[in-house]
Amino acid sequence: MKYLFRSIHCWVFCVSLWIFTPIQAQELDLPAYIALVKKNNLDLKQSAQQILIAKEETKVAKAALLPNVTLSGFYQRDFNRNFLFINDFDGSVTRFRTNFNNSVNASAELNQTVFDPAVFSAIKIVKLAEEISGLNDQHLANELIAQASALYWQAIFTEASIKVLEENSGLAKAQLTQLEKLHEKGTVSDLQLQQTKIHYQKTLPPLKNAKNQLAQLINDLKILADLPVTEEFVLADDLQTIGLSHPLLTDNTNLEEQPQLKTLKKELEIANRQINIEKKFWMPKFNLAAAYTYDAQANNFSFSANENRLFIMQLGVSIPIFSGGSNKAKIAKATIEKETAALNFSKTKRELSNQLQTAQNNYHNAVANIETFNQTILLNESEINIFQKQLDLGVVTPLEFKESRLRLTQSKLDLLNAYLDLHIAQLQMLRITGKIN
Repeated sequence: MKYLFRSIHCWVFCVSLWIFTPIQAQELDLPAYIALVKKNNLDLKQSAQQILIAKEETKVAKAALLPNVTLSGFYQRDFNRNFLFINDFDGSVTRFRTNFNNSVNASAELNQTVFDPAVFSAIKIVKLAEEISGLNDQHLANELIAQASALYWQAIFTEASIKVLEENSGLAKAQLTQLEKLHEKGTVSDLQLQQTKIHYQKTLPPLKNAKNQLAQLINDLKILADLPVTEEFVLADDLQTIGLSHPLLTDNTNLEEQPQLKTLKKELEIANRQINIEKKFWMPKFNLAAAYTYDAQANNFSFSANENRLFIMQLGVSIPIFSGGSNKAKIAKATIEKETAALNFSKTKRELSNQLQTAQNNYHNAVANIETFNQTILLNESEINIFQKQLDLGVVTPLEFKESRLRLTQSKLDLLNAYLDLHIAQLQMLRITGKIN
C-alpha cells in the first residue's frame, strides 16, 4: 500500500509538471509552412484521389483490347417424369420417357476485339484525360501555394504593422507623460492636456483591430494547412528580407509551363481525337469469338452415355451502312468543340499574359515605393526627434507633435504595404508562369 501511495504521488507530479510547463510554439518560415500545406491540405488530398481514379479509368479502357472470357454452367434436377405416347397398330399404347432426372451444362465463351478504331482512339483519349487529371492537380497546387504564400505574407505584414502601431501608441503615451509634467508646472493648459489624452486613446482601437486581424489570419493559415485550431506556431520570416532584384522575364515563352495552359492543350488534343473517332465510324470492325459447350443428361449421374460437346470459332465483321445522319451531326459537334477549345486556349493565354504584365508593373512600382518610403521615414524620424526636444521647450504645440507622429507612423505603414505588394507581385508572376513551388 505504501508503494501504491508513492506511485500515485509521482503520477500527479508528472501530470502537473506537464500541464504547467509552457509549450514552446513551433517556428514556421514560408517553406516549412508550404510543406505543411502540401502535406495536409484537404483539397490537394482530394485531387490526389482524382488522379488515382483517372489511372483506373485508363486501365478500364485498355481492358477492351484484352479478351473477354465468360464461364457459365448449371445443374438441373427434374422431379417429374415426362413421356411421349405412341399408339401401336394393335391398339396398345407405348410410352417413352423424354426427360432425365439429372441434367448438367457448362459453357465457355471468349470474345476478342481484333480491329476497332473507336477502341484505340478511346484509349488515347482516356490516357489524355489521365494526364489532364495530373495537370489539374499541378494547377490546384500552384494556386493553393500562391494563396498560402500570400496569406502568410499578409500575416507577417500585420505582425509588423502591430509593432508600428505599438510604437505609435508609445509615442503618444510618451507625449501625454511630457504634457502631464508640463501641466504640473503650469506651462500647458487643461485643454491641451485633454487633447493629448484623446490623441493617445485614439491609437488604441487601430492596434486592437490589427491584433484581431492577425488572429484571424493565423486561423486561416491553420485551416489551409489543416492544422488543429489549438496548435500554436510563430511566423519566422521578415517582410523586408526580400531582395529588390529584377523579377522574372515576362515574355509569353514563360507561359509554356503554366499547368492551366497545358490542360487546355490536352483538351484541344482530345477534341481532335474525338473528330477522328467520328470520322472512322464507317470503317469495318472485326471481332473474334470462340465458344465451347458441354451438355449431358442422366438418371444416375453417369453422364458419359448421353452427352454433347460443341466447340465453335467465329470471325465477325461489322460495317456501318447508314446512320440516319447522326454521325455527320457528331462530326459537326466535335468540330465545334475543337474550335471552342482553341478559342478558350487563346483567350486564357491572353489573360495570363496581361496578368503577367500587370504583376511586373506592380513589382516595379513596389520597388520604387520602397525606396521613396525609406527616405521619407528617415526625414520623419529626424523631424519627430527635433519635435520631441522642442516640445519640452514649448516651441512645438501638442497638435504639431501629433501630426509629426502620424506622418512617421503612416510612412512606416506605407513601407510595409510596399513590401507586401512586392511579395504579392512576385508570387503572382510565379503563379502565372507555373514556377511556384
